[in-house]
Amino acid sequence: MAANRGRARVDRAARILAIGGCAAALAAIVVSAAVAATSKTIVLTDARGDVSGALDLTRVSLQRASDGRLRAALSFAGKLTPKTLLAGSGPPGSACVRIWTRQEADPASMRPDRLACVTARSDDEFRAGVYETVGAASPKRVASASVKLTASGRSLILRFTQSSIGRPDRFRFAVESTRPGCERPACIDTVPAGGVPRTFRLR
Repeated sequence: MAANRGRARVDRAARILAIGGCAAALAAIVVSAAVAATSKTIVLTDARGDVSGALDLTRVSLQRASDGRLRAALSFAGKLTPKTLLAGSGPPGSACVRIWTRQEADPASMRPDRLACVTARSDDEFRAGVYETVGAASPKRVASASVKLTASGRSLILRFTQSSIGRPDRFRFAVESTRPGCERPACIDTVPAGGVPRTFRLR
């Protein structure tokens, strides 16, 4: 009888350990799924004709691509070529994702600490990169980025790594385009309207 009671206690202990192990495994699966979950895509639209020229933004989307990079799709009212961004004089045209990675930053009064931008290298080649801004100094290029013009000629697909912006858990962003050779407010299109940034969660 004593031996039977001993075996029963061992069996109960084994069942408890098995249940605990299943619970731990389930918890690990849930945590892994949360980490691997795809960040929610953010889509923003903008009125057509609020600025003149081909760099009139009409739609912006930001998502984390399957390879882990950030993918920004910038759509415009007019067709683009690299030559569209070149200026006869003054600064070239550009389209930039403005990024605030510090949670304490005030976008209304502070410059973004990262910029992911597209400009033109020549008449037939775009140039993209990620830049860091510190204080009042000019932005410093810290990483490369890829850019592709879609078949419609109206959208640019900009891709850049999470490491190029410091791998934050979340960040705030806005997008702006600037007409070549012009830095007046009337030559700058901002999405969302008014430049109020949106929050993008990476994990």
